[in-house]
Amino acid sequence: MKVWFKNMVLAYSGKCDGLVYYYNEKLGRMKSRKYVIPRRTEQNARFTSISVNLKALNISEDYKNDLRDYTLRYSTLNQYKTRPCLNWYSVFTLLMWNMSRALGIDLATLTREQIESEELPCRSVKDAVEAGLLPPVLNYQRLDRLI
Repeated sequence: MKVWFKNMVLAYSGKCDGLVYYYNEKLGRMKSRKYVIPRRTEQNARFTSISVNLKALNISEDYKNDLRDYTLRYSTLNQYKTRPCLNWYSVFTLLMWNMSRALGIDLATLTREQIESEELPCRSVKDAVEAGLLPPVLNYQRLDRLI
């Protein structure tokens, strides 16, 4: 649902009347969604363990910068306007889930040592694009810093 304010306040965010409001800078609009308390399920627990494990990989700042560059280049392409990636972490999680599906890797047990020893395609953004895990963008060959 799109939210329109007569006098736009960019810093307004929070919960009110069962809705969550937030401003998305890249889309340039205020958004809202229904506030839903997540149910505790087996899938939620698995997703939580995967998220904690991906954070524990402790990726390098250079790799994050490559992901940021990829995000900027991705968002300029017209063919991907309907599926925007708004930040580096969304690109990182997309990459990891695509790798998990393609290679049958369990993200809940993935380690940094496994990434380096098996030379998995998530080692660099360039390798991920060449492996088909991410869509190609302009000059992706320069995004070769290691995780």
